[in-house]
Amino acid sequence: MSLMIFLFILFLAVGMWRMWSNQSGKKDKALFVSITTLGAALWGSIIVRHPFDLNKLIAWMFYWQ
Repeated sequence: MSLMIFLFILFLAVGMWRMWSNQSGKKDKALFVSITTLGAALWGSIIVRHPFDLNKLIAWMFYWQ
């Protein structure tokens, strides 16, 4: 699990550095961070053998909208 956290931080750092060097906008950076964080959360849930049910999450979001 600590290797996954290290790789997540490394991936975020390298991605943000690449975006900074290409003069990317704030929306691009926010989208990159949010997709990367969602991916890490999903992989983490699989590793701890309690996967997220995305259908329930989407239904919950539509219910409260």
